[in-house]
Amino acid sequence: MAQIDSVLVSKVTFKDTNFNNLHAGSGFVLEYQNKLYAVTAKHVLFFAKTDHMKTISFGDALQSWEFMSKTNPVKKVIAGRLINENPNERLEMPPKGDWLIFELKEDIPEGIAVFSVREQALKPNEPLFFMGYPYKSDAPIKVSGQFLGFTEDHNLRLDVPKGTYNGCSGGPVFDAEGKLVGLVSMGYFNAKDNIMVFEPASLDYFKQIINN
Repeated sequence: MAQIDSVLVSKVTFKDTNFNNLHAGSGFVLEYQNKLYAVTAKHVLFFAKTDHMKTISFGDALQSWEFMSKTNPVKKVIAGRLINENPNERLEMPPKGDWLIFELKEDIPEGIAVFSVREQALKPNEPLFFMGYPYKSDAPIKVSGQFLGFTEDHNLRLDVPKGTYNGCSGGPVFDAEGKLVGLVSMGYFNAKDNIMVFEPASLDYFKQIINN
């Protein structure tokens, strides 16, 4: 059976190759309203930018942004236009809506999963999952958790095992049926309270950008 890649790695190259990053977070392909998008986390730009980039805009510095399978690098998705590019929005933490949303430059190859959006409301304690490529890992991880509710900014709050998930930013968060509910955004271990804080971006910002 052919391998299906549900999560990919962001490989970013610039005209000035000093700023290239072969693993600038994770990403995936999403279908919404009969159109395909390649997406990752907006804060990934902190690891995929030139020294002159201060806003959500590449100017003319970007050579290519590819979403590739680390287990089979010939499988890749070539990003086109950055839909939510905004030279007036400063690159800062936390970002306003932690999504980078690209058009696709060409058809996606076989063997790459395409997520669809879940429209039904989430239920308390519902099992959810996320995937991503930790840095220095040659294979993706899939982690299960539970939906706890929403943050003040209406991002998701998940109960997940303690872990180091650096590199997974931009990966998909989905339900037991494989329907997309969010995107891996913020996560850290709170040593004072001995809990893992894990707050994926909800679909709100993505829908707002696409529907405008």
